[in-house]
Amino acid sequence: MPEPIRVAVIGCGGIAREIYLPLLDADDGARLCACADAAEDVRRRLQDRYPNASMLRGAGELDPDSCDCALVLTPVREGMDAHCEPVLALMRMGVPTLCEKPLSAHLDRAEAMVAEAEQSGTLLMMSVNRRFAPVYRRAWEHFEGREIALCAAEKSGAGGIYREIVTNSIHLLDAMRWLCGEVAELSGTCVSEGETDLRASVSMRFESGALGSFVTSRDAGRWIESLELHGEGRTAIVNAPHEVELIADGRREVWVPDQDRWQMPEPQRWGFAAQLQHFLACLRGDEQPHVTAQDALESQRLAERVRALGQRRTAAETRQTGWRR
Repeated sequence: MPEPIRVAVIGCGGIAREIYLPLLDADDGARLCACADAAEDVRRRLQDRYPNASMLRGAGELDPDSCDCALVLTPVREGMDAHCEPVLALMRMGVPTLCEKPLSAHLDRAEAMVAEAEQSGTLLMMSVNRRFAPVYRRAWEHFEGREIALCAAEKSGAGGIYREIVTNSIHLLDAMRWLCGEVAELSGTCVSEGETDLRASVSMRFESGALGSFVTSRDAGRWIESLELHGEGRTAIVNAPHEVELIADGRREVWVPDQDRWQMPEPQRWGFAAQLQHFLACLRGDEQPHVTAQDALESQRLAERVRALGQRRTAAETRQTGWRR
């Protein structure tokens, strides 16, 4: 049996603890070799859990000879665009890296990260786990080899998010590109308060000829992620991550990913597990990257194009004009 792949985790907050560390714990083909986090109490707790792993304050302290790859899971929020510096350091070390979305909250930094990866010849992948999520994969299979004529997507929730289109809605925009190809024309409106995106309504024409629409609102009463595909007498309606309704030739099927089991764990339901396995398979040379760094960058460019449609308003202006209750 080959030696386990040695994985360094950079950033050990919620998504590391809830998603990635349990996946690594359950994988006989991978071994956690280092944890990096700025918080001393986090490092102390992880040292008890992983006594054989190095505890570091940041990616710059990592010994590249001690690991085979890294996961960058640091936060991206207002005042903390914490993917860029670790990824740049890892690319210069030649450490293959899977980075949580987005590469950066700002396009110029994301472009610099991809340029560094290409210059060093080091694998860089961005987490686009919807491409690996069972309901989205099933919708893709439903249309494989067929033309999609219309794609309509929504990603909504409660509470404003810093640069939401780039830091959150990029998941669905990337899925639209994956399914329909590149966007040739874009029109619509994005409303923001400063750097906080509140809502957007966008129409698209893809180079394939398909038409698309994307809407998001941070004033919604509940969390919503949905996508509809229509074409050649077929329909797929994704209610992520729970089910997808498939229609073809007058026949309707509602497919749920855990229909043959008691309950699918969230890392599998959202595609994190399959994505991590794909990343590790790429390191072994068993697979080629499904999503290259340049491909991920195109999704970020699309998100920036949506933000560029924006109307920038102060909080006071928003209240006065009735944009928010």
